[in-house]
Amino acid sequence: MRFYVYAIHTDETRNRLHDVFDNSADAEALEKHMQEKIQPGDNYFVTMFPAENVDEARAKADEMRPLPQLNS
Repeated sequence: MRFYVYAIHTDETRNRLHDVFDNSADAEALEKHMQEKIQPGDNYFVTMFPAENVDEARAKADEMRPLPQLNS
């Protein structure tokens, strides 16, 4: 299992994968660092989660979105 750090967008724009780690400690450190950079009004939040592969990670990230992504 790998750990994915994503910026999950709160609008219709595409989620952004920041990095992938083999251990949760490194993923949590990046998650915390990225969360500290978020400014009021930013259209995303940062979270880390485990997944078996990139397709599963993308699906999990999309499930966390409050709005669906625009097709473009």
